[in-house]
Formats: sequence, structure tokens, C-alpha cells
Amino acid sequence: MELELLTLDAVSDKIGDAFVIEEAGSPPIELTLAEATAVRNFAGLQRQPFSLVFTSQGAPVLLQRAYALRHATLGLHSIFLVPVGRDGDTVSYQALFN
Repeated sequence: MELELLTLDAVSDKIGDAFVIEEAGSPPIELTLAEATAVRNFAGLQRQPFSLVFTSQGAPVLLQRAYALRHATLGLHSIFLVPVGRDGDTVSYQALFN
């Protein structure tokens, strides 16, 4: 599935699923999809804007940037992640699609 075709409908049933960051030369880091929500479409875009929130546990806080994330059925996508919260050893990251 192409990144530009990724939609809220395609990911909304993946909450709780693992997405694995694959970086050459680094061990994989597993993120869990915690939320998938629609975002208001102020610009009248063809694709409904949406937000994804991922969480990781016990891993170091990742820098804000694009990462290669692989999902078992959605495949590999480059997704820009922004760290947005921390609760103990759980870190939350947000990705916005518009």
C-alpha cells in the first residue's frame, strides 16, 4: 500500500497491533498503535486527515523524524513520528496525515 493511499479506514482496525521500526544497523524497535482518530478537514482535502498515536515501552525516546515502520499486513511505510508524551517507561508518538 502506497503511503499516499494510507487512510484512516485502512488503519483503524489495527489498534493494538505492532509496528516495527526497521533501521539499518540498529535493532528493531516495536511500537504499538494506540489510537487512530479523524482530524478536522479544514482544507477540504480528498483524503480525510487523521492522527495515529503509537507507544513504546522501555525503548529510548526517539527523535522527531521519519522512520521506516513495518506492519504485518500494511507493509513498510516511512512515517514521520513526533514524541508527544511520556508516562514512566512508556513513550507516545504522534503521526499526522493530511
